[in-house]
Amino acid sequence: MSSENTNKINEQIKAELLECFHLFSNTEFTGYDPLRPVAKIVFAAQGEITTPPDLDFMGYGGGSEGESFSDCGVLSLESFFPLNEEGDYYASEDEEYIEECFQNACSAVLGSLQAVADSKEFQKIPKEGPVVFGLKLIDQCNKIICRIHPDGDVELPPK
Repeated sequence: MSSENTNKINEQIKAELLECFHLFSNTEFTGYDPLRPVAKIVFAAQGEITTPPDLDFMGYGGGSEGESFSDCGVLSLESFFPLNEEGDYYASEDEEYIEECFQNACSAVLGSLQAVADSKEFQKIPKEGPVVFGLKLIDQCNKIICRIHPDGDVELPPK
């Protein structure tokens, strides 16, 4: 992937995160009025459960009051999971390949989260202290990416 393409994808992810944060702090989109505080946000996609694979990672949030929002906002990460002409992952039998694609997507999302952690959009989300962020490809991969404190400080998970 060229550096120009990488920059374009990173800018797209940052814009999508800011839009997600806007939705997560809006009662019309969360379905909860008043808004419920968030402790964890996971972006999850169906992956190969659907044909063609669904690579739109929808936002799900939860906290001590239960669900804060679901199917709210989306990160389009299909550029990290190239599909062949049949609409399947290239080398789909190779779990290491899919894991590598997933790790590349996680790295890009982490970089974008670090860039928007102190944004006014993130500040508007009601929180219960730090918010844990995760990425999940259902039935395939799952990873905690980071924790963002209310002041915008990003904490990486232990190795």
